[in-house]
This record gives sequence, C-alpha cells and structure tokens, in this order.
Amino acid sequence: MNLFTADVGQGKVHIYDSGNDKFFPKLPQQHLIDLNIEGLKRGDIVVVEDAHLREAHKHTMAQPFSFEKLIELKKNAEEKGISIRLFPQQSTPKARRMTGYANAEKNDEVDTKAIAKFLLQNENVLSSLKIFNPKRLTEFQEKNQFIFDYIKICNDDINEAKTLGYGFEKKHDYSDAVSKWIETYKLVLIERLADPELVSAIGLEQKKSGKYEIKNANRIYTLVHSILRPNGEIRLRSDVKKLPHWKFIKSNYLGCKPFHMKQGVPSSNYKHHFRPIASEYKHPNKSLPKGQEGWMHPKCNDFEDEMSPERLRQLAKGRTKVDKMVQKIWYVLRDMIMGTKENEYKDKLR
Repeated sequence: MNLFTADVGQGKVHIYDSGNDKFFPKLPQQHLIDLNIEGLKRGDIVVVEDAHLREAHKHTMAQPFSFEKLIELKKNAEEKGISIRLFPQQSTPKARRMTGYANAEKNDEVDTKAIAKFLLQNENVLSSLKIFNPKRLTEFQEKNQFIFDYIKICNDDINEAKTLGYGFEKKHDYSDAVSKWIETYKLVLIERLADPELVSAIGLEQKKSGKYEIKNANRIYTLVHSILRPNGEIRLRSDVKKLPHWKFIKSNYLGCKPFHMKQGVPSSNYKHHFRPIASEYKHPNKSLPKGQEGWMHPKCNDFEDEMSPERLRQLAKGRTKVDKMVQKIWYVLRDMIMGTKENEYKDKLR
C-alpha cells in the first residue's frame, strides 16, 4: 500500500506520493476525479481534506466539485481499487506541528507532506479516517441539523453559568438546577463513585476536616449539565426525544471526534480543564519550575512539536484512560439523575 495525499486550491489539485517522496503541484482538478495520478496503483490510499470532497456551493471555494463529479470520483475509485479517505481539515495545523513543519511556510506542499507523515506515524489514525461517500449538501445538513441544534442549545444553557462561577463562587448570587443538584447529591455521588481517583477527577477535594469542597466547579457542572438542564429539564436529543447515550455525549457534547467544529463551552471545559489535568501523561515542560524558560501551564495542550511515535502513544493512552474514567462517572450521574423521581428532585431544587 502506498499513501497519497491531495490538497485542492486555486482551481488546481496538488498531490504528494509519500512512498516515492514526489510532489505533483498544480494539476488539473479532473486528474483527481479520474485518479490520473502518476504511480497510483490498486490497493493504494488517497487522503483528501474532508472539506474539499463535499458538494460545491456558492458560499465557499473550498468545495469545488459538483455532486456529479464526486459520484464520478467514487465510481473511479471502486473500479481502480483505490481507497479514498477523508482527513479532518481542522487537524492539519496539528499535523504540521507534530511533523516538524510548524515554522515552515504554509503552502500546499507542506500540508500534503505533513498530513502524510502524520498518518504514517499513526496507523490507528489512518485506519480511523472516514471513507469517502458522496452526499448531497442538503442531505448532509438534514442528517446533522439535530446535532447542530443540540450543540447550540447546550452552549446557550451553559454560558450564563460559566460567567457566574457555575453557582459555586460566593461573589455571584447565582444558582440553577444543575448547581443545586450537585450541592444536594454530591455526598451520594462520592459514595456511588467509590473511587478517590474518580472523585478527584470531577473536581471534588476532601479537606482536613473531612468535608468535601468543590474545587473545580466547571468539571462536575459540565458533566451533570450533559444530563440535566439549568431549568430542571432532562437534556434530550431533539430527533428521538430521549437522553443521548454515552457515545453521542462524547462525540457531540464533549467534542471528542476528528471532525469537530466550534463545539463550544462543554467541549472546551473538557479539553482544557479536565483531560490535561486528569491525564497521567504531561508535556515535559509542565514539570519545569514556574517562571523558568519553557514552563507550561497545566491546562496547556500536551502535544509537542515533532512528537515521537512513542510519546504520542503515551499521550493517547493517557487520554483514553481519562475518557474511560469520565464514562464511568457519566453512567453514575445518569443513573442517579434519571433514577431520582422527577418531582422529588424538582421539589428539592426549587
């Protein structure tokens, strides 16, 4: 198998052959549709940024191909035995950074080489890329609209709480159904979790007196908020009128998916205030004394420039452990909130 990466821009297509380290700039776009690429053989993989292989529309130049052209590309790929995979365009800057191109001039050659190198260093990422399957723009929008609506409502709900300390800062006279539930049931939650590591992960800290204090409100608030709305209603999916399962929460509420765009506050809370703090893997510079050159804040991203495959594996392992911890916590929260009779907890939260 040989890996080819392609970028589209300025009415041309630019292709990199990773196996032979050859870059083919400014080819006619039809070359990609026809898979007329020097050296391309049956069994090879062509990776293109996801945005370039969506149906063209008048609001962007990033999607130059009509639906009919995309269908033609799919047919050619099937006939020639070529696998076409989609790379999340928002991950391209990360690919440049991790493969030594962080300071290189941004151009089509750098992007295609960085993506190829990144994927070859991380075979799990390559195998997990979406398979190209053309969809009409209207079909894509209709299929995903309920997710867009869900994310918007979640952000609208949490924004006020975020600005007012989530109901746990004395300087703000604010509370809602989420913060009241946490205050009412936090001791029961600690008992149900039955694991100091999980309790610490959600920002609860035991003082010398034995009492528990909410040290990081955004962590526990964000997770409870995924199930319970600030007005006391259960947070339901608009399409099926049911509480989402964990897989949906992880992908669309916490934003843990390759193709994520503008996920908002819950995702930001998880990725910047939860994952990096709870993970066993830390960027080496986080251990430096504060003020020393190179020192990094604990909330900073743990990715490194030109990160070795082994360190990337360790980082992924650390993140996976945190995600599994949060999954356990979420199931306990779900069972507690959904298992409490609606009138019972609403009476307590008024």
